[in-house]
Amino acid sequence: MSKNHSRNARQISLFDSHRLAGTLNRKEAVCEALVRAFEECPLPRDKAAEELTRLTGDQISVHHINNWCSQSKGQWRFPLEYLAAVIEVTGDDGALARAALEGIPLSVIGEDDAPLLELGRMWVEEKARAKRKRRLMEEMGA
Repeated sequence: MSKNHSRNARQISLFDSHRLAGTLNRKEAVCEALVRAFEECPLPRDKAAEELTRLTGDQISVHHINNWCSQSKGQWRFPLEYLAAVIEVTGDDGALARAALEGIPLSVIGEDDAPLLELGRMWVEEKARAKRKRRLMEEMGA
């Protein structure tokens, strides 16, 4: 049996990518966003670590936070699975998620902008329906 090698339109190949090597390395941007998030966090780092531990179920210490925020600790990477918990604990406005996703066609919106996005989608749908309605009316000779 042969395997189906069809590709999703969003998948890229190492050989046909238009991006230069390393252009999506987000380590420094994520590190800077983490530093800002913990600097603006209403909790001291030890309390933030306790709350992260509670929310994730994993043991997270102040040392983990310090290592994630240290540019000199290159082997320490911030685990993406903790993103929601860190945003919750620090009150980050999405800057951390945006730092991780920059360079790809995805966006992060806040709760305040969600209704605006929904309204915009409704407006586009209404315009498309109105256009279809006009076309049908023309086809019917009305």
